[in-house]
Amino acid sequence: MELGKPVGENSSLKTWNGEQWKTGGGSTWGWYSYDPKLNLFYYGTANPSTWNPVQRAGPDGKPIDQKWTMSIFARDPDTGMARWAYQMTPFDEWDYDGINEMILADIDVGGKTRQTLVHFDRNGLAYTLDRATGELLVAAKFDPKVNWTTGVVMDPKDPQYGRPQVVAKYSTFQNGQDVNTKGICPAALGSKDQQPASFSPKTGLFYVPTNHVCMDYEPFKVSYTAGQPYVGATLSMFPAPDSHGGMGNFIAWDAGKGKIVWSKPEQFSVWSGALTTAGGVAFYGTLEGYLKAVDQKDGKDLFKFKTPSGIIGNVMTYSHKGKQYVAVYSGVGGWAGIGLAAGLTNPTDGLGAVGGYAELNNYTALGGSLTVFALP
Repeated sequence: MELGKPVGENSSLKTWNGEQWKTGGGSTWGWYSYDPKLNLFYYGTANPSTWNPVQRAGPDGKPIDQKWTMSIFARDPDTGMARWAYQMTPFDEWDYDGINEMILADIDVGGKTRQTLVHFDRNGLAYTLDRATGELLVAAKFDPKVNWTTGVVMDPKDPQYGRPQVVAKYSTFQNGQDVNTKGICPAALGSKDQQPASFSPKTGLFYVPTNHVCMDYEPFKVSYTAGQPYVGATLSMFPAPDSHGGMGNFIAWDAGKGKIVWSKPEQFSVWSGALTTAGGVAFYGTLEGYLKAVDQKDGKDLFKFKTPSGIIGNVMTYSHKGKQYVAVYSGVGGWAGIGLAAGLTNPTDGLGAVGGYAELNNYTALGGSLTVFALP
């Protein structure tokens, strides 16, 4: 089922051109969640290959969905059968992998408590779905600079129901191969990559580490060779224009309403996972190396500590002999930190991240450490 309708036989194969599906990507390399009451597990799938959408067009030269890339799946773990699926970015043109974590939470949506799945996608849209049926409840931009789409059609009677409406100016397919489409927001690393968000039952809000980054994207023809990179695009990245000048935000999100409650600007992408505690504190790390603690209600700063290197690890907490601890691994790297970690200097290396995060070298250094704090 997708959005309450049967998908039919060969629902994926008929949305590909010939045998492109065999090298078409759509892998699942991210997080998995499980609901023991519904006996369903949930995960997302990645982008179709190549990154050049012109090479992936249908026989008539028009876009085709390429299911089930960029999708959320709910599966029965006993049989492997899919209960429902939802494709977020049909015919992806920007590398907006759909693999980010699926957070299962019972929240208020429209005045009723719903058993939901909440997903913050790389495409810059936050989705709230009924995790039993796959009903789409909310789809909204969680970064105000997202511009590749005007939004998702939410009217079930509309033939475009559930589909994002693409802005032609930012369509790398419509602009064509060997054309540099400029100013697309977000960049390929998304408004959020695989660094997980956190839900707080105390506030009913989600706390999300985000990227505030845009890109220029030029697709080119590429051939498939097994075992070799299969990309087909040149990218450059930069902070979202006409904003606070930084490349990240840490936000509190109301998934029932699809609204940002508060947002804290950061100089670089927030590439660590978030942690929320029963004490009303939200923790996250920054690429400069700061571990930060803020008030869940309003984002007020409570504490920060400079670790030896940039933080891309997930903040964690545990107890030992009756005392609570908070810990985090630091050690700059990942897509955002690849220039510093690998010693790269060409701005378009790292699929554009080397140039976008070039200043990171002035704020942190290489190294790996575990920093642990005891709570009073």
